[in-house]
Amino acid sequence: MAKQRILLISLVSFLIFGLLLGGKVVYQKKWQDASIMSQSQQIQGIQSVKIVSNDGQKELDVVTNKITNLRAASLALRKLSGNLPIRFFDQNNEVLKKVFGQMQFSLQEGIATGDFTGMEQTLRVQAEKAGVQVEVEIDNDAIYMIINQGDAQLIEVIERNGQVKYLPTEKQGTGSTEGQ
Repeated sequence: MAKQRILLISLVSFLIFGLLLGGKVVYQKKWQDASIMSQSQQIQGIQSVKIVSNDGQKELDVVTNKITNLRAASLALRKLSGNLPIRFFDQNNEVLKKVFGQMQFSLQEGIATGDFTGMEQTLRVQAEKAGVQVEVEIDNDAIYMIINQGDAQLIEVIERNGQVKYLPTEKQGTGSTEGQ
């Protein structure tokens, strides 16, 4: 009799646990994801947002369209995403990637030495020589960069403290949001 009660209690507990777990998954998929997507549409320069699973890790994939204030958009997305890392998809080209690669020395030096004023001046000179426009903003967590050339735009959030809130930016059409 006691064994039957224990078995029955165990079975009921297992079913309740399964229902709770299933309810959590449905809640996240239907309401939480939909809420993030609808609220993100109000952020200027954001074309679409999707929560995806990449190698077993969830991330927030954000497709951009001529974003003008990367810092403000990033902070708004951080509030919406909770602890999910954010990956931006931009409209870069080979010229912008090359210029950004050349700017890495100045960026890393600025981070290492803390001379952000000198870093910004150097970045602006490099951008002018390359014939592109650069916008740089900074806060305690990251450096926010936008490099524009005509219709092409490269955006990058460079974290200063390695928090992994932002994943490397990818070009639209090459990442995990396409085809899903």
